[in-house]
Amino acid sequence: MKDKTVKLLLGIIAANLTFQTLKDASLFPIAHAQNNVQKVTICDDTGTSCAGIMVNPQYDSNGSVLGATRALRVSEDGVSF
Repeated sequence: MKDKTVKLLLGIIAANLTFQTLKDASLFPIAHAQNNVQKVTICDDTGTSCAGIMVNPQYDSNGSVLGATRALRVSEDGVSF
């Protein structure tokens, strides 16, 4: 019983030493967070018409935004202008 315990402890030590060696060898890349805000614009396929942001928009009876030349509509089918 004593021999199995010693072998188990030595195996755990060997595994930890192997892991620390691999970690110090830079095999696992370090992830760094960005400091700035990533801005995103939603545009059509050509990139010529992009969606705008309206605060408290008013809608007509069809669900279109009043006073907007291009309105972004999001549905289960996708995004449309």
